[in-house]
Amino acid sequence: TNIEMHHKKLCIGQYILISTKVERRTMKFHVILLSSVSVLLQEASAFQSNPCAVAHFSRTQPSFSTRHNQWSLAAANENEEGNPFGFLQGLFQPSNSAVEEPAKPEIPDVVIDSDYKLAAAFGALGIAIIFSSHASGCTSTICPPSVGGAVFGGIISLLASLFAVQATRIRFVFDKEAFELANIDVSSPENKLYDSGENIIVGGANRWMYDSFVNWDFYPSVDFPILVYFKETQTQKPDGSYSGQVHFFPAIANCKQLQEQFELRGCAKVAKN
Repeated sequence: TNIEMHHKKLCIGQYILISTKVERRTMKFHVILLSSVSVLLQEASAFQSNPCAVAHFSRTQPSFSTRHNQWSLAAANENEEGNPFGFLQGLFQPSNSAVEEPAKPEIPDVVIDSDYKLAAAFGALGIAIIFSSHASGCTSTICPPSVGGAVFGGIISLLASLFAVQATRIRFVFDKEAFELANIDVSSPENKLYDSGENIIVGGANRWMYDSFVNWDFYPSVDFPILVYFKETQTQKPDGSYSGQVHFFPAIANCKQLQEQFELRGCAKVAKN
């Protein structure tokens, strides 16, 4: 009869609905089970590599059973007709908290030590030239120096004196922005530094920004230096261009320290072949 037919259709519909709900609950149970096994494997691997770290982790993190109950509650509260994997979304969402990068330590200002080796070498050379050049026609044991020897040796000795004075009153300074030549007040207890004025050869202040450097070097070498050389594009040349101004200074400062600071401050240098 029609009533029996309707009763059979109703029974079949209820059976399909119950089967669908059972399949969904079975799928959720499998997902929870797989997640639990994955967490157990991770903790076991971490314990094998570093037991102490795992012990600390267990004191500061919620237990596995607590997390399992949280996942189970999330699955139970999920709407039957919603996404069965919705409770896993929070596990894989990236954190919105920004990772703060540690601040880079600032490079302190540096005043290069004076070096008197160049002055001493020129002084010794000048004296040796004077006393080794004998006047012509002298036959005695002690002879006066020749005119040429006295003049040439005297010039070398004067240069030695100049280098010694410059090494005493001039300092090479590296600050946060630029390389500078400054004068020092040796009469003050604090040895205060003050502006050295304009460059008497090319003009402009004796202060050059690090990013204006094109090249720098020591001649003949950093181990036996006589001249400190660098080239920069900050100073205007006589023709009005900024193609690069060359500077030479006598090596009256510690050149190993100069080399270290040039490299540390990122001053450009042309590689040698």
